[in-house]
Amino acid sequence: MPRIRTRRFLRVKLDMVNKCQLRCVMCHFSHPDFVENGTVMDRPLLEKVAKDLFPRAHDVVLSSSAEPLMAPELPRALELCREHEVPFFHFSTNAMSMTERLMRKILEVEMPVLSVSIDGATKETFERIRRPAKWEVFLKKLDLIARMKREAGRDRPRLAATAVLMRSNIEEMPELLRLLADRGFEDVNFVHMGVLGGMGLEDETLSKHPALSNRVLARCGEEAGRLGVRLLAPLPFPEDMEERGARGDIASHEEGGGTAIAAPEHEGFSVREFLEHKNREFNLAVSPREHHRRMCYFPWYYIHVNPDGTVFPCGHWFEFSTFGDFRTQDFREIWTGEAFRELRRQIHRLELRKVCANCTVSGMGRPDVLASFSRREKLRDRV
Repeated sequence: MPRIRTRRFLRVKLDMVNKCQLRCVMCHFSHPDFVENGTVMDRPLLEKVAKDLFPRAHDVVLSSSAEPLMAPELPRALELCREHEVPFFHFSTNAMSMTERLMRKILEVEMPVLSVSIDGATKETFERIRRPAKWEVFLKKLDLIARMKREAGRDRPRLAATAVLMRSNIEEMPELLRLLADRGFEDVNFVHMGVLGGMGLEDETLSKHPALSNRVLARCGEEAGRLGVRLLAPLPFPEDMEERGARGDIASHEEGGGTAIAAPEHEGFSVREFLEHKNREFNLAVSPREHHRRMCYFPWYYIHVNPDGTVFPCGHWFEFSTFGDFRTQDFREIWTGEAFRELRRQIHRLELRKVCANCTVSGMGRPDVLASFSRREKLRDRV
């Protein structure tokens, strides 16, 4: 059996519920085929997962595709991160269910970062995208977070925000940076939207508006520098994307999808620079390097645990397949099992299954590959 490393090499993502009170227009929760279920991770399963994974983790993310504040065991999960001395733990939230009790626990365990999702700087844009959230309620939640952190006199958590970039909100991003800076946010992460088929958002992808995206993001970089905000934004689109971006639906095989990461570098785009950018965005324990021999490091550094204890190899796994189950297995069995070993072999040899070959830009896709911005053929493919 392969040797299991004992140092903290893992990034762990943990969903303790499979629900959200919002139906954001670009989210899979809004997809007509999505069915929400009531699965909730109970305390015994949480304790088992934490005991097995947290001592191996340099980073634990207590959210992935659902709303963590709706998980009854979130306070205990925070305590377990502290008890197992996880160096970096955090979660991303829409903040609508934030309470003084939860914020007090976050402060108590000294969670390093609290990330809030926000996709607009005005009431009209925010409420159109993050339905049925109300702008005034959201701002009160931001004020609660800032006030309690200030009253506690704590540097932690560092306040961060994430915004999904679309044609209808991109021009508000400089204003959003100012709004966040005024409320004590120090980090902002902008990510491009990956189009989900069947949701009518094809014209929202900025792959169709590359010049606008590049222009506004350059202005955002200048504004972030002036405000003292640390901004992680997508790399610019290549100049010739304007012509290619005018097309409509992009088939997954047509432009190469994630497979193109292994392609030679061409003028105006660096594969190495993009992969380093993605490794920083996903906080992977991968040191910078001149040459990337694999297009994705996730199966060597990452594990995703669902509310029922089943395991995915990444947060963008659209197959009907799982890689283990913590209800019946331990980490060693899962990590050295056939499913993980075969996936590592495929990626190492670039013999990719469809879900990997067509990874979207929100995972490891490239800004010069149109298929990276569409999941039209990838939503939960059966295997």
